Amino acid sequence: MTSSVALCTYNGETYIAEQLDSILSQTLPVSEIVICDDGSTDGTIKILSDYAIRYPEMIKVYQNPENLGYVGNFEKAMSLCSGDIVLLCDQDDCWYENKTQTITDIFKNHQNINVICHNIRLFGESLKSSEDMVYWQMESFNPDNFTKPGDIINRLLYQGNVFPGMSMAVRNAFLKKNLPLKRVNKVIIHDYELLLLAADQNALWIEKTILGGYRIHPKQNIGYKAFSEFNPSETKTLTRDELFKVFQRYPFVKKAVSGLNLNKNLEAGYKKYCHQQYQDYLKKLPLLDRLVNQIKMKYYFHIFDYLK
Repeated sequence: MTSSVALCTYNGETYIAEQLDSILSQTLPVSEIVICDDGSTDGTIKILSDYAIRYPEMIKVYQNPENLGYVGNFEKAMSLCSGDIVLLCDQDDCWYENKTQTITDIFKNHQNINVICHNIRLFGESLKSSEDMVYWQMESFNPDNFTKPGDIINRLLYQGNVFPGMSMAVRNAFLKKNLPLKRVNKVIIHDYELLLLAADQNALWIEKTILGGYRIHPKQNIGYKAFSEFNPSETKTLTRDELFKVFQRYPFVKKAVSGLNLNKNLEAGYKKYCHQQYQDYLKKLPLLDRLVNQIKMKYYFHIFDYLK
């Protein structure tokens, strides 16, 4: 199977060479690296040009005449990929040398799988914790808890994405069927949309092997503050404010189900999920507080109105 890398850049001169070197060091070489630059004003283009000269048959650099934004740039890069497998790639991370081989073997052996997401390790000077951490710790995600059909689509839709795009690989036939992106809202960006579609079809593979590093630094697009301050020893508890956010997510779920043509039972399932979260929250309160909160939630805050 052939493989393409969809790599997007924007003012990435600090780390882009390290990222490219990690891709070029794969035990199973990629077939092509498609790079779309979204109007860099630093030294990124010079670095990319130097690599393209050194690897003319592999590296293809496209400079956008106008800024497309993060999602638009990735959509363009993915559309230009010709390999059987498309591996999404950010400009500031790194690949472990067995990534391409591991992913290719999975796609070869599992024809029903359209998207693969692998485990990643957090790294970078901005990390405050001295503990070795993987991305899934941030989301309290354990793949062993999602074994039945429907488990993972419920997790992704109801609670949010746990698989960064840089940990994703997509079967190109599936990708092309779903381009252009539907973009049902600003939260469901390119990687999240493809994940929801694949998970809804039970065509998502979760690979536990750590195949790359996710760099934490102040200039990254998503998640710097949360990741840099994360303490893996802290225990998460459901607060009242967080419970409200669960209920307030219902319109998002409803729109995602209709906009992406997902299984319609997911909408009713989310209502059940909200009620379960509500009961779990109440159970942790002392009896008197529980009774008071039940009355306040229903008649003062009207929490169940969010599910109408």
